Amino acid sequence: MKEILLGASLLSALVLAPVGINIQEASIATTTTTVWEQYIPYYTEYEEYYEEHIDADEEEDKPIVYRTTVRLNLRQGPGTGYARLLTANPGQLVIVTDTRDGEWFAVEVNGTAGYMYAYFLAEVPEGEEVTSEDTASDVTITATNGPVERVAWSYARNFISTGTPLTIVDVRTGITWQVASFSHGNHMDVEPITADDTAAMRQAFGGRWDWTPRPIHVHVGGRVFAASINGMPHAGSTNHNNNMNGHVCIHFYGSRTHNGNRSHERDHQNAVNEAFNTVR
Repeated sequence: MKEILLGASLLSALVLAPVGINIQEASIATTTTTVWEQYIPYYTEYEEYYEEHIDADEEEDKPIVYRTTVRLNLRQGPGTGYARLLTANPGQLVIVTDTRDGEWFAVEVNGTAGYMYAYFLAEVPEGEEVTSEDTASDVTITATNGPVERVAWSYARNFISTGTPLTIVDVRTGITWQVASFSHGNHMDVEPITADDTAAMRQAFGGRWDWTPRPIHVHVGGRVFAASINGMPHAGSTNHNNNMNGHVCIHFYGSRTHNGNRSHERDHQNAVNEAFNTVR
């Protein structure tokens, strides 16, 4: 009998329901509202756990933009006893990644990581517009090792005109070839000039195409620059007479990759430093 009454009640509800209202949808909406009213945010439920286990200093990991107030050295470690990597001019924008030392800040200048004395760094006010071009400007590199110069990419990209023939010397083997650049973006995009140049480059990489950066000396205008090159043709090309489809990349001090691969950038910068420390 109960089953019959329940069935009758359900039938009445269906008959009396206004046209256009979906009873099932209305039920779901009510249930959803109730669920959200009872929802306890994860961070609230575990607030005590985080207070006990998470170090408040971890908030310092957020990158902050600062500006140098004087000519300031970037060093390998937090102190004047560490090697100087470069010298930034007054007003140079730097990315500060860690301030916990208090006296020496961990920073990145034009893609080069190191430490700067905090007293001569001023935080850029919130709201001031800062672009990637700003952080890559005004850096001067004065390091020389005999005839070899280690110059910032922000300098080399303007000193070397596109299309200029560059003589490349592989630091490890002494193999020499020529290239010409056609693009100066985050780094230099170049192509061997002739098929013989392509063969020489491939020989330097062990007779194969290879992404692994190699230290090189770039000879141009009577000067020798420390740099790094990969040996894997990729993307576009402008020279169709060199027996190579695509181009390869040359990196100078502080240059960057297009895809932001930090590991590959470090490999290039390590090769640049190897080239700088080697005099052929």
